[in-house]
Amino acid sequence: MAETRLQAVADLERWLRGISSASAVSRPTSYQAQRLDLLLSILDLRGELDVTSHEVARRLIYPRLDVGRGSAWKSSPERRRTQRLIREAEALAAGGYRALLADRAGRQK
Repeated sequence: MAETRLQAVADLERWLRGISSASAVSRPTSYQAQRLDLLLSILDLRGELDVTSHEVARRLIYPRLDVGRGSAWKSSPERRRTQRLIREAEALAAGGYRALLADRAGRQK
């Protein structure tokens, strides 16, 4: 990852001088940026005590949707997607972010 780190330092130096922003290679696409923002928001919210997956879905993933309660929630595709996003966010925090820095972004396992 030495090359990636050197590129990041060079990008920072250019930014500090006001020459240009980060190179296009190191910038995430709009979709990737939105997804990373969602994953970081999930981690922030999960950092609070007693925040359930239902609460994560209601606040962040499906804010304009009534995600239901009880058996309706447990059998919903929204719950499964929420759980996948929570696992992805936790994998990112556990070291998956290194793949992003090494330009190997993709599904985090």
